[in-house]
Amino acid sequence: MMRRHSVAGMVGGVLMLLLAGVTGAVVSWAGEAKAVPSASPGTKTVSPGAPAAKTISAAAPAAYVYNAAGKPDPFRPFIEMELALRKKKQEEQLKKESLKEAPVSPLQQADIWKFRLVGIAGDREKETASAIVEDGTKKRYYPLFVGTYIGLNGGRVAAILPDRVIVEEPAGVPPKKGQKAPLRRINMMLHRD
Repeated sequence: MMRRHSVAGMVGGVLMLLLAGVTGAVVSWAGEAKAVPSASPGTKTVSPGAPAAKTISAAAPAAYVYNAAGKPDPFRPFIEMELALRKKKQEEQLKKESLKEAPVSPLQQADIWKFRLVGIAGDREKETASAIVEDGTKKRYYPLFVGTYIGLNGGRVAAILPDRVIVEEPAGVPPKKGQKAPLRRINMMLHRD
């Protein structure tokens, strides 16, 4: 146990001496660097056979002046809040419009003429009538009720009669202020095989 402490003490002492010697050398080197006289720019102090020595100038550094021309103001926020809010509102509005315009069901992803009315069921007087249409390209069947959207132009089922389904869709003419949009009526007739 005693040996460990003595070995540790000796190693610690050697390290302290080395550390003190290194710092002393650094301090003496810094002192020597400061002691070298600076030569004036017009005179040379080099002896004929000696190598050129580096001279250290002790001139004070020039004062720094900030020129703001063409640089951003460091105290101004990176993002203008009013502009950012306006941009965010525009993005939300575009998202809402795209959701309104995007087809929601397979019935709204094809033109009305791509569907074929294949059956009508239910009681028209009790408003429980429904119809079945077939997609001509995918060979799938979809139910129709009054109010179901169908077609690419925002058509809506207005009535289900015993032999046809009436779909109303907006006409291409934009409505005047305070008036409803003109509607075009399309009859989907029941095909009897």
